[in-house]
Amino acid sequence: MKKIISVVSALVVTGSLFAGGLVTNTNQSALYTRLQSRNASTSVDAVYYNPAGLTKLSDGFHFSLNNQTVGQTQKITTAYDFLNGSPKEYVGKVSAPLYPGVYAAYKTGKLALSLGFNPVGGGGGAKYDDGLPSFEMQVANLVPMLAQQLTPLDQAIFILTGTDPNFNGVTGYNSDIYFKGSSIYFGLQANVSYEISEMLSVAVGGRYVMANNKYEGYIQDVTITAPEVYGGVQTPGDYLRKVAAVPGVPAPTAAQLNGTAAYLDDATTVEADAVMKGSGITPILSVNFAPVGDLINIGLKYEFKTKMNLTTTVNDGKDAEGMFIQDSTAIADMPAMLALGVDVRPSNRFLVSGSFNYYFDKGIDYDGQEDVDINKIDKNFIEAALGIQVGLTDNLFVSAGWLTTVTGVNESYLSDLKYSLNTNTFGGGLGIKVNEMIDINLGGSYTLYQEGSKTYTGGAGQASDIYNKNTWTAAIGLDFHF
Repeated sequence: MKKIISVVSALVVTGSLFAGGLVTNTNQSALYTRLQSRNASTSVDAVYYNPAGLTKLSDGFHFSLNNQTVGQTQKITTAYDFLNGSPKEYVGKVSAPLYPGVYAAYKTGKLALSLGFNPVGGGGGAKYDDGLPSFEMQVANLVPMLAQQLTPLDQAIFILTGTDPNFNGVTGYNSDIYFKGSSIYFGLQANVSYEISEMLSVAVGGRYVMANNKYEGYIQDVTITAPEVYGGVQTPGDYLRKVAAVPGVPAPTAAQLNGTAAYLDDATTVEADAVMKGSGITPILSVNFAPVGDLINIGLKYEFKTKMNLTTTVNDGKDAEGMFIQDSTAIADMPAMLALGVDVRPSNRFLVSGSFNYYFDKGIDYDGQEDVDINKIDKNFIEAALGIQVGLTDNLFVSAGWLTTVTGVNESYLSDLKYSLNTNTFGGGLGIKVNEMIDINLGGSYTLYQEGSKTYTGGAGQASDIYNKNTWTAAIGLDFHF
């Protein structure tokens, strides 16, 4: 039964729930939501996307306040002979009503100083009211396990008495399983940008990443359906004690059955309440190149690998039967990232924007342990986007964008608690210039995922999972210029 929670301690929902790589979020402004491409930004959100591009701002203070409300539905369909209702669908709801992006920049002459605060990883909480297949399958395995272990005793008694006691006639199970996990990686970023010439600007920066993952869950009220003559529905431990008390069961066998019953009493009631926290530093380099004035702008950014270990705190002794260990650590590095963007602006009313992100996932230890080497990544994650904005007037703009991702994970990475799928995202929205000091951005997007699957051994036979999800986002942003 410990295997149920070992999956949780490995990772749970610490990956990216939204746009970006495996553990990186790139949907960091309302402008992004409505355009899907911001890597060559010269607006205030360039604090995150293109720090060197901040030298294109007018002199003065610039602020951007953004919030996105994000919802995601995760669906896993598992086929396993011993599951109740196989194939069974498990649904997880992920919500992030508050997903902020706050940026500030001060530009004077050739110099720009900036700060940013946003969720660079994670960003939501996942709730599974009916548990997950990796949880329930371990409960379901009690049925074939008990049947197999009790068959020799049936045979021995039949040989001695000529009567089959049918101890192995266990036919079903029931349980109450619940899991809730949340993950947030907040980033506090600072940049210094400098204009070398009208065509070329550079920036150097850093981000302090603060990770906080919370896990709560339980497995309780586990019962099996035994033959009616032995009491029918009851706990596995109670059933084994009844078998041990049947006349004719040898004393050594009865002692073994009682010992197994005591173990199952503990193993079938599990509680988890743990927090994993850590922090790391991300160095950032950025170059902005404008070869033809305002017509073409090119942004290039490199974020170095963020080394980070998470330390576990167990609350109220709820360690899931030792699977969460107080003060233990797990590797949770974030991969290096190369971002390229090109904006083409023939006029103030027309913009075509393209972006490309490359995540160096193969350089990350995704099994989370120094002494374990499991290859979970076949190739690095890539992301490409195209956006178009048209000005209906000098103060009202409409935009639409498309983003596609190609993941590089293999089956060793996939589980019901973390899986990466190829995606296509479609976004759109409005930009409103209220006056020279205030801009408003409104956006929405919807992400479609390419179905994934995995076949594996479920303990008592072959099992298969089909993974899918969908994500929607609504965003609002206010930009201020002084």
